[in-house]
Amino acid sequence: MRRKLFITIFTSFLILTVGTFAAVSDVHAQPGKRDKQTKPTDKAKKLVSEGNKLFGKKDFRGAIAKYAEAVVLSPNYAEAYFWKGSAYYYLNEYNESGEDLDKAFDLGYSPVSVYKIRWAVNLQREKYEAALNDVQKGLEKEPNNVELSNALGEVLVKKGDYRAAVVPLLKTVQRNPKSGNTHYFLALSYSKTDDHKSQILSATEAIKNSTSFMGESYVLLGDGLVAEGNTKEATDAYKRAINVKPDLPEDFYINLSQLYRSYNNLPDAIDIAQKGLKIHQKSKILLINLTWYYSLSDRYSEAVGAGQQAVKYAGEDAGAHTNLCRSYNDMGNYPAAVLSCNTALKIKPGDGETFLYLFTANSKLGKKALAADYLKKAVAGLGKYTQDFPTDPDGFYLLGNALYNDNQVKKAIEAYKESIRLSPNFMKANYNLGNAFIADEKPDDAQAQYNKLLTLDKNYAGKLKASMDGK
Repeated sequence: MRRKLFITIFTSFLILTVGTFAAVSDVHAQPGKRDKQTKPTDKAKKLVSEGNKLFGKKDFRGAIAKYAEAVVLSPNYAEAYFWKGSAYYYLNEYNESGEDLDKAFDLGYSPVSVYKIRWAVNLQREKYEAALNDVQKGLEKEPNNVELSNALGEVLVKKGDYRAAVVPLLKTVQRNPKSGNTHYFLALSYSKTDDHKSQILSATEAIKNSTSFMGESYVLLGDGLVAEGNTKEATDAYKRAINVKPDLPEDFYINLSQLYRSYNNLPDAIDIAQKGLKIHQKSKILLINLTWYYSLSDRYSEAVGAGQQAVKYAGEDAGAHTNLCRSYNDMGNYPAAVLSCNTALKIKPGDGETFLYLFTANSKLGKKALAADYLKKAVAGLGKYTQDFPTDPDGFYLLGNALYNDNQVKKAIEAYKESIRLSPNFMKANYNLGNAFIADEKPDDAQAQYNKLLTLDKNYAGKLKASMDGK
């Protein structure tokens, strides 16, 4: 559901002062050029007064009924159209609201009063130029109006003109520093213009001042902290975002789980992916990534389960079948692995990762010649992949595995080193690099990898030590 952006002081002001508007209705009904306004009947006025009382109690549906009766009696009653349009706005019925507000405007109802609400209606209807025009016209009449200044910022944000939005939003918070929503829109604007320090400050102020966009503000805070290199505080902010607003977008859960994985926190990477799947149950990327995280954690049966779910919901994605193939290999179910990998190749021919897993499966099945052919294809395919995606540490890790199995140990070492450069805490890349150093007869380098692994995973450090000792 699209969230309503129009949350300003004017919203409360409109409801609280309904009685005042009713008492001075003739003042607000200012004839326009076409002067279609005619004097309403006393009964029509009474109906509008009754409607305003219901409006003040937030009985918008009841108020609309009264205003509708009034315009039947007095078809050109501008004030009745204005309040009917306002009531429709609060019911999220924006087309009806826009029609009535336009009618009120055409009949000469106080233009600035119409501008103050019609901009929000047009914003919800995605008529951004019309919304911008209403705000600008309102500011021409009331240049110091803080609500309209804030509205200008919101419209510019929605239009994607983030740099321009900063100016009116800053003007708003200078006069109303406790406007949490304005701070949120500022944080959003700063995020789009790469001013991450200001993004962090504004997101913090939005949270402190109880913005309606609390979850989104925590996300913006986390994003700013990541950009500034403070991943620890960023992950704390992201966790708070989930607690406040679990129904965050799929990309949020994907990026956060990948962030945890990037510094070898696989339990939290798995936890975040699982939480994301509670909201986005058929997310193929989360399912595929979860399969990978389980594999990296040596939780093979769970990897198979996640892989099967990925195939169920993303059967058209080669990656789902490739990940399931690897999981079957890890479980020792090589015939099933071959079937899954062959399915992946039908969808994505020439995939180097899939050929690598087919090499493993066929080696275990004793099909040496076929395995050797797949290994050559894996080296070629993964070499091309790393050229096409030079910032993916997984690609270099898999290339290192293929090269190592092809007895190209020195090249495997370089591939592992690149994977680790891109992701320093990638545990299995560090472990495999240590084994490659042993095979290349570089004991000092292997010792250095052992020392690093002690800080990443003592279990794998022990395995490497056993290999170093020739056990």
